[in-house]
Amino acid sequence: MRRESNFSRTAGHFLLSFFLFFAFSRSLLSQTEEKSVSEPFPFVYYHLKNGLGVILAEDSSLPVVSVAVAYGVGSRQDKPGQAGLAFLLENLMFQGSINVGPMQHFSYISRVGGRPQARLSDDLTIFFQTVPSHQLPLVLWLESDRMLGLTISEEHVDRARASALDELIQRRFSEPFFDSFLLFDQLLYPDFARSHPLHGYEEDIMSLTAEDVREFFRNYYVPNNAVLCLVGDFHRKRARELIEKYFEPIPRGRDLSRETEAATTFKGPVYKIYVDPLASAPAFHLAYRVAGANSPDFPVFKIMEYILIRGKTSWLQRRLLRRDRLVVRMEGGLETRGNSGFLRLFAVVNNEVMIERSLKAIDGEISRLKSSLVPPEELELARSKYRADLRQRLETTADRALFLSEMYFRSPSLEEVARMLESPLKVTPSEIVGLANRFLTEENLAVLRVRIR
Repeated sequence: MRRESNFSRTAGHFLLSFFLFFAFSRSLLSQTEEKSVSEPFPFVYYHLKNGLGVILAEDSSLPVVSVAVAYGVGSRQDKPGQAGLAFLLENLMFQGSINVGPMQHFSYISRVGGRPQARLSDDLTIFFQTVPSHQLPLVLWLESDRMLGLTISEEHVDRARASALDELIQRRFSEPFFDSFLLFDQLLYPDFARSHPLHGYEEDIMSLTAEDVREFFRNYYVPNNAVLCLVGDFHRKRARELIEKYFEPIPRGRDLSRETEAATTFKGPVYKIYVDPLASAPAFHLAYRVAGANSPDFPVFKIMEYILIRGKTSWLQRRLLRRDRLVVRMEGGLETRGNSGFLRLFAVVNNEVMIERSLKAIDGEISRLKSSLVPPEELELARSKYRADLRQRLETTADRALFLSEMYFRSPSLEEVARMLESPLKVTPSEIVGLANRFLTEENLAVLRVRIR
């Protein structure tokens, strides 16, 4: 997750974190001819003259169509003193545009049986909905209207601010260990762009002005920084006509540089203690710095994630949860932000003694991974879990629309997606041993113990 909360807890997030690349070329933005891709499922893509990316994946199995519009902007574009600007604008996108009143996007879509949704991460903001096929023109009109002319007045910003603050406060007090996740992020990512909360700071959101929001919108909510993806039951020729009608008149924005981010400056070992006044039980965070998503070694860590952490049969879940019963719950996986990667783990325990025992047990499992080849049956189990997560990630039309929208920005090329999906399945036991010894060391380790007051 990529970040979609302060630490993603979903299988989809960790699967998709595999694809965090920022080398997607924009040299073809003036082209309008289609390119066809057959795997992992058939789709075509092209660009409008204003730079808007368009992806079309026909699927007539159900009479519905999922529409996603993704913008290449997220919390990473927030500036110091403006943490939460991307989150505020996500809320504002439902407060009205040229021909649509406040919250009417919801009412229009709900009236035809759909549900508008939005998803914010550190690098993307995505708006999506699934509607009956014959309602495709309505959705395209609504999305183009707010891309062309979002209403950004003081009144509308105040309304969006109230909504954003309410969500931020609810999240703070409803998610256990919220503050410890933020602190651990800051330990792993010393730079502001990657360490500040996805939803910002209350004081920063309060200080944002309508002009701050307008500038952010002008810079990032433009066709040449966006992709429109349709997956479902539609006729491609008619869809192209509608897309050109509604979206091609929107002016191109200024060109944005997509420079590769430097990796985190994190250096271990780091051991910290945090007293959490809201925590109901002791807990701990643990992370090893590993290769970033643009490294040729990254597929190895994808499989290593499944061997060590992901799923009930992973080594650490079997050891900590089932065999030794050292923790009461645990979660984690492979996380990437920009060009940095970490294998992360969070666990809740009954008492602080269990923290020390858990850390020793983890060290034992890491040592096992570093000293012997993963048995063939264990490696095949990890591959099977990876395949199952991938199937689940592509199950519905909405899932596939989100997947393609994310891949547009996060993969070096849409033609490369299938190969990238397959690469973790080709990892060998010797590669795992070699990289475990290279990366799973104390110099790459961070541990945060969470104590109750």
